[in-house]
Amino acid sequence: QELGKEMGQALSLADASVVLDIYPAREDPIPGVTSELIIEAARAAGADVTPVHDKAEVPSVVAGMTKPGDLVLTMGAGDVTDLGPEILTRLAR
Repeated sequence: QELGKEMGQALSLADASVVLDIYPAREDPIPGVTSELIIEAARAAGADVTPVHDKAEVPSVVAGMTKPGDLVLTMGAGDVTDLGPEILTRLAR
């Protein structure tokens, strides 16, 4: 809610980014606060950003975006960390 614009601007520093939907952890969802706020700010800053609404699709989306020598980072809260090994498995195919 308070840092969406800055998060989007930061994504413009990457060659490409994938943004997932925002899922509340232990708090109630905040009306109007969605990943679209970050995506819009990122695109306004010139970022190449791909929204992905199904977390299970992320490994194949990322694998389709990468080439040898690329660095892939996962950042987020909650179980987004679990995507790292899944992405590596998909890239190894």
